[in-house]
Amino acid sequence: MIVALAPAMLGAALHAAAPSAQAPATVIHRCVGPDGAVALQDAPCPRGHRQDVRTFPAFAAPAGTTARASDTPAEAPQGPAPRVVESPGDAAAPPPTPTPPPIWRCTRPDGTQRLADRFDPQPRCVPLSMLGADLSRAPPAAALLCRTIEDDCVALGGDAACAAWRERLAAAESALRRAFSDTAAERRSERDRAKAVVEGDCRR
Repeated sequence: MIVALAPAMLGAALHAAAPSAQAPATVIHRCVGPDGAVALQDAPCPRGHRQDVRTFPAFAAPAGTTARASDTPAEAPQGPAPRVVESPGDAAAPPPTPTPPPIWRCTRPDGTQRLADRFDPQPRCVPLSMLGADLSRAPPAAALLCRTIEDDCVALGGDAACAAWRERLAAAESALRRAFSDTAAERRSERDRAKAVVEGDCRR
């Protein structure tokens, strides 16, 4: 026997038999890497990435409607405000402080000073007569006796190193002005190197 159903009853029956259109909420993780690269994913961001989490609530289709591929998709409701989760490695490291090249200030036994690019006390054997020794009653061979002496060299750092490089630049510029044609290229190279350090590593 064939039973005819009224349109209202047919619609109610189809609605009861249709599967629920409720879908689970969608969570999107926006990850920004240390190099600025951006990635969207459904899993938490790796350590060291800045994470922006956005949750889209579930969308339920209205009763009695069927989605078709040709239909214009409805815009999803605006979710809550994005929540930024900071990872331990997110804090940007401060830029490195410029450091001038190593430089030493060496003091000679007579009190005069010089600057050196490396630890170089310049050990040398000085005749005893030049050191004030009384050799008047010594045999003639004593004139060949000497004593090894060295300059006292101290490594400079920070502001003291920059002050020494400025001092070296002034000396190099003076030497370049007084240089002959055969030494001008070498003096200019020394001046340019000192100038690069002063204007680069020692610029505050």
